[in-house]
Amino acid sequence: MKPARFLERPVQRAAIRTVAMLGCYAVHVPNGSHLAGDKIARAKQIAALKADGMSPGFPDLIIIDQRAPRVGVVECKREGVDELDPDQVTWRNECVRIGVPWALLNTIEGPIEILRAWGWR
Repeated sequence: MKPARFLERPVQRAAIRTVAMLGCYAVHVPNGSHLAGDKIARAKQIAALKADGMSPGFPDLIIIDQRAPRVGVVECKREGVDELDPDQVTWRNECVRIGVPWALLNTIEGPIEILRAWGWR
């Protein structure tokens, strides 16, 4: 029997708590909101959100170091998942191109590893 795996939300919430204990802010970017209503109502909501700056595929968390002026971004997935959709690949590539640290988080222990890989802790 396979052990239970954490879904994306618990992985993300654990990351928020962990990076806070390590002296960083974590801000969630709600690009994957679940919208109410029928197909037409959802299309209108999506259009309004895009006009407000929503960008599909943008990473789920913005990490801000409280000890130094630096920012990184994290894409959260449920435990064990490492597949990105095309919009997420585009954002990953753009962040890397402009020098913004980017990471994929798919484990509860991952935030510590991410900050170490970025050289922040």
